[in-house]
Amino acid sequence: MASIIDTARAFLAIGGRVWIGPDNSLGAMLDADRIFSCDLSDAETERRQATGRAFLSAKAADPHTVATLVREYGQPRGPFVVWEA
Repeated sequence: MASIIDTARAFLAIGGRVWIGPDNSLGAMLDADRIFSCDLSDAETERRQATGRAFLSAKAADPHTVATLVREYGQPRGPFVVWEA
């Protein structure tokens, strides 16, 4: 089983972003075109979907650890701290 940091890095590698907002809320997103592009093979689309699901599950299961990673590896962007590749 992959560690949370490995799962997060895989999510970032496919274009995901994770942030902590000014209200200390934890958020994450991945642009749909990074998963559903016509340029991707079916296998790559499935891999990216699985990567996204794995990260979002890890984030839900242990948000404190994900927030700690964002604070450690992220960069300030206005009132946010954003971790992206």
